[in-house]
Amino acid sequence: MNKILLNSDIQDFINTHINSNIHELILKGSPFEGLDIKELIEQIEAKKKCAPKLKTWFETPGIYYPNKLNIEQTSSETAALIKSEFMQGESLVDLTGGFGVDSYYFSKQFKSVVHCEMDSKLAEIAAYNFEILGAKNIESHNKDGIEFLKSCSDTFDWMYIDPSRRDAQKNKKFLIEDCSPNVITHQDLFFKHTKNVLIKMSPMLDISVGTTALKHVKTVYIVAVKNEVKELLFHQEKDFNGTATLQTLNSHPKNTEHFSFEIPQEENVEATFSSPKTYLYEPNAAVMKSGAFKLISTKYRLDKLDPHTHLYTGDEKIVDFPGKIYQISNCFPYQKKSLKKAIGGLKANVKTRNFVEKIEALKILFKLSDGGDLYLFFTTSDGKKIVVEVRLVD
Repeated sequence: MNKILLNSDIQDFINTHINSNIHELILKGSPFEGLDIKELIEQIEAKKKCAPKLKTWFETPGIYYPNKLNIEQTSSETAALIKSEFMQGESLVDLTGGFGVDSYYFSKQFKSVVHCEMDSKLAEIAAYNFEILGAKNIESHNKDGIEFLKSCSDTFDWMYIDPSRRDAQKNKKFLIEDCSPNVITHQDLFFKHTKNVLIKMSPMLDISVGTTALKHVKTVYIVAVKNEVKELLFHQEKDFNGTATLQTLNSHPKNTEHFSFEIPQEENVEATFSSPKTYLYEPNAAVMKSGAFKLISTKYRLDKLDPHTHLYTGDEKIVDFPGKIYQISNCFPYQKKSLKKAIGGLKANVKTRNFVEKIEALKILFKLSDGGDLYLFFTTSDGKKIVVEVRLVD
């Protein structure tokens, strides 16, 4: 850390130029003697990245920022808050602490938190920021989390691990065994120090791969923020050998949609099918990731449009449905000539489900412009291509 960057005049410069043209700033050079412009730019770029993602850090005076890649890779504040609520107790160890966003929110649920980070610069920055944020119950260690456990005799109520999904060349990795640390090979070590482990994996990971590779999986959490899946979390409980529960959460500013089930339930039910009725139901991204396509039909007594179309329909409004509800105004067979007369030139939001043609091609073909409160779903029902005209229900 270069603590000169924390001087009030330099902090004022950073805040004043948060939205300035970076290339122009570089060309002008540093206005401060003995301070490289690259360090100033790093602080400006990283702080700007925090504005939509880490509001607490962005708005707290005196925060020191790492490079912007660290900000890109860290949990969002919303996701960190959500997962912190899954865990409570006296103590937690975060083996892959990074910038410290998760550890900070864990510190609100636990009396003591141990934050491990092997990068010395990042560890120093996180420890400093914990002080600024008033998180005095976090103990920081500049150490590899696995090595910390091997040299430690303590036990913890919970352990959190967010394995790095990039290799030395910064290429993204998705398989569990390709991440660092490889949690598969260290499970016995984990359970020597805790009864509860929460592991964050890539949202791209097949859930069945995770439940097969990891021991004692009790719960799988799929966390979406504003209908985008952000985190896939596996809770392992020592000696648990029951059926895993899958919990989905989709967080919006106004509410959070929940849907949960035991994994075998999806295999033991059958969906019903129908052409479009009064309402169209679109499951949120977390539910889609869960694969509960038949279970949604049975639980909410809704019909699927087609075995491979994950849209649902019914005549009643289901207020607690985990997703979007639309009221259907029209339904057209996908016949290009008649469709051009019916929808050509409309202003609408175009979506496709189980449909070969791409959205951009459809917009060009039917001269559709984006926007408005009208939605057009190009989809398949009973094996036939159709277009469903709908509007969102409040």
